[in-house]
Amino acid sequence: MSQPADARAVTEYRIPATALRAGDLVNTSPGGDDDWQRVLSVHTTEEPGNDDAAAKLITEIGDRYVVVRLTDVAPVDSPIYFDHGAALAFGSDGAEDSPVAEMVSEPDSERTFLYTRYELVTVRG
Repeated sequence: MSQPADARAVTEYRIPATALRAGDLVNTSPGGDDDWQRVLSVHTTEEPGNDDAAAKLITEIGDRYVVVRLTDVAPVDSPIYFDHGAALAFGSDGAEDSPVAEMVSEPDSERTFLYTRYELVTVRG
């Protein structure tokens, strides 16, 4: 008898950049240190969207590329601890410990990627 699949299990797969949609989770560094970010918007010549800067860029570069706006959530790779109510991250290579609040991304941080329209992008379901 087979075990039921874990509902938390995730499958990674690759899709064309032109198939990306807002809400997709994209690995911007597949094969390296994984860097998963959420797609905020996708802009192509067929669907330039309502972001003026992205639409202008698409007009300039043509149909060879896909402009993708992503979240920019930076990892905190150090263990953290609490000292008198303050959250601190252990310093690496002799550096002093830092407040966690100084290491995390701003809530509205984002980055923009330019994929070729033929590129396969790693996403997860």
